[in-house]
Amino acid sequence: MQPRLRATLVIAAIAIASAIAGAAIDRSFLVHPQRRGPRAGGEARRRTEMLDRMSRDLTLTPVQRTGIDSIFQRTDSTLRAIRQEAEPRVRQVLERSRAEIAARLDATQREKFLKAAAEREQKRKAGRP
Repeated sequence: MQPRLRATLVIAAIAIASAIAGAAIDRSFLVHPQRRGPRAGGEARRRTEMLDRMSRDLTLTPVQRTGIDSIFQRTDSTLRAIRQEAEPRVRQVLERSRAEIAARLDATQREKFLKAAAEREQKRKAGRP
């Protein structure tokens, strides 16, 4: 394989992996923050659904399925650790953004905005066990 083609493929793979990781982080912190934390079988259920689909689509052997499940479990653990490391930074960015927005509002708007933010935070915390 030509070096230029190989480099292009590596860059494309990195871009795709980055997009997937970014989407996962975005979904975890911004889209459904109440779903964070230990889920009622959420990760295991998702992993089983993915394995079932792969088994059906790719006709996996039991040995392959077991090996792929191990990869999924390891990946879930790694992503969970990354989310825990990134969460404080994400919160800091969101809090700074909230403060900047509040500074541009009049008193009535600011009161409504901060009340809504507090309610969202309360719902987020209630979603955790």
